[in-house]
Amino acid sequence: MRRLLTAAAVAGSLAYLLLYIGLALARLRYPYELEWMEGGMVEHVRRILEGRPLYAKPTLEFVSFLYPPGYYLASAALASITGVSFFPLRLLSFASSLGVFALLAALARRETGSWIPGALAAGIFAATFARTGGWLDIARLDSFYLLLLLGGAFALAHARFRGGSALAGLLLAAAFFTKQSGLVVAAPLLAHRAFVERKRALGAATSALLAIGAGLIALEAASGPWFRYYCFTLPSRHPRLPAGAWTFWIADVVPALPFALPAAIAAVAFRKSAHLPVLAASLVASSWAVRSVYGAEVNNLLPAFAALALLAATMARRPVARDLLVVAQLGWLVYVPSGLLPKAHDRDAGDRIVHRLSELDGEIFIPHHGYLARLAGKRETAHTLAMDNVFLDDHGPARRDLEAEVRGALAGRRFGAAVIESDRRYASWILEGYVPRERLIGRPDAFWPVTGGRLRPETLALPKAP
Repeated sequence: MRRLLTAAAVAGSLAYLLLYIGLALARLRYPYELEWMEGGMVEHVRRILEGRPLYAKPTLEFVSFLYPPGYYLASAALASITGVSFFPLRLLSFASSLGVFALLAALARRETGSWIPGALAAGIFAATFARTGGWLDIARLDSFYLLLLLGGAFALAHARFRGGSALAGLLLAAAFFTKQSGLVVAAPLLAHRAFVERKRALGAATSALLAIGAGLIALEAASGPWFRYYCFTLPSRHPRLPAGAWTFWIADVVPALPFALPAAIAAVAFRKSAHLPVLAASLVASSWAVRSVYGAEVNNLLPAFAALALLAATMARRPVARDLLVVAQLGWLVYVPSGLLPKAHDRDAGDRIVHRLSELDGEIFIPHHGYLARLAGKRETAHTLAMDNVFLDDHGPARRDLEAEVRGALAGRRFGAAVIESDRRYASWILEGYVPRERLIGRPDAFWPVTGGRLRPETLALPKAP
């Protein structure tokens, strides 16, 4: 029975890993958005390659997302070879996700001395793919961020070559420059390592602090106050969800991982080494802190789910109980993969939209999906979410100037056309200068993103007669 349970747990884990790889490869070259912020991420990479600033005063042309530049810079390095499109960003995310699986397996093996827990850790995490929105392989920073965090944690505890501690610090600093919540993970890891190996912790902390300090100085010098504005000022003003701290556990963790969670708790209870519990607790804390913010998507669960998968797989005191819980957890997470794949009619709808936009004279205001205007040979304007971060969290001159510019351009019919999106965001502003003329998509089930916000362009509006 023990051997059968172990074989079932390992086989299920490998099946989920292969399923994920197949889905990611099928989605890699899809020419339209899998998630509604992907087009904006590509525009950030394009700006780097064109030598334009990422962080500057918000304008109708461009507003930055609230992230440091790490993922954009790494993607730009790939895009300089492949060309600017979704492909290099998704390729980086996909490669990073494979690295995450490998690091989870390596961490579990180091802890237990066996590759079986390693396979289980990677498999449980792969099985959460649908529960985290199918986010691992898209043109977003989360897989790259998690790779840097786990890489830093692994190097901090296990790299024995010369310069290993410095490498750990650099990886943790790179994680911070990819997503600010990296500090929530780095600080406890370094503090714990100081009790175990003071010299190693000092080397890692020194390299991390020097890299972070130099990076902040360079970004401040290049962008003036605007890097600080986007990456610290605006995020600090984001409202938090009422009871968000409890919702994280009640609505996110327990429903997704009802079997892995008790296994993870048991693993901590019987653990001799504190490295994995500290790593897991800091990863969970980073997810918890961000997920309770208004508008935070399910991608923010990835560090927490990776941590719980790692702990559950290393519940070594009772391997039969562990394997039973893992098999139950893998069965609980079964999903229909077709829901995460764009259909032929989605691609056809995108082709028709691009063709129709290319027929219009002048530029086009399409705030949620500006990349479609670029595909049609037009200029891209600022992304809705980036503008809304300013509108939501800033009540000073930057917000007033941006709103005046957007409303003035629409009221003055500066664009040859405007597109009203499915959520009708900016519709009242658009209707000041434009009249709805035609539907862009005929099918009610076509061209919705397969993950993230359920948003699509719907109505083409043309300028009112003077």
